[in-house]
Amino acid sequence: MNVEVYKEWFLEVLDHLEEPLIIIMHNGSYHSTLAENYSKSNSRKSDVQKWLEDKNIPYNNLETLAELKMKVKNMMPHDKSYLIDELALERGHEVIRLPPYHCRYNVIELIWAQVKNEVA
Repeated sequence: MNVEVYKEWFLEVLDHLEEPLIIIMHNGSYHSTLAENYSKSNSRKSDVQKWLEDKNIPYNNLETLAELKMKVKNMMPHDKSYLIDELALERGHEVIRLPPYHCRYNVIELIWAQVKNEVA
């Protein structure tokens, strides 16, 4: 599954929910796509400059890539905002995320552990 497929499916599910709900979500990669795309650590200087231009953030062409990346880093919020969470919130639902690597809170992980024990 990829982000776009999951997003389409999730929107369809949200459209069928009638009352505000709390949705428990684990941290799969397709669940954890950031709402805002920030330049990546391996981005080229021109890509970082374009991102800054799109956000109307002033920069000097003489600034190094490291300096430009620092501007991007300073613009990033401390709390991550996920696309799926925002889609749910727009429709009146709240997403609560399971802490990473805490399988005791994730029912499917407990079931997988039992299956693995039976098979092994």
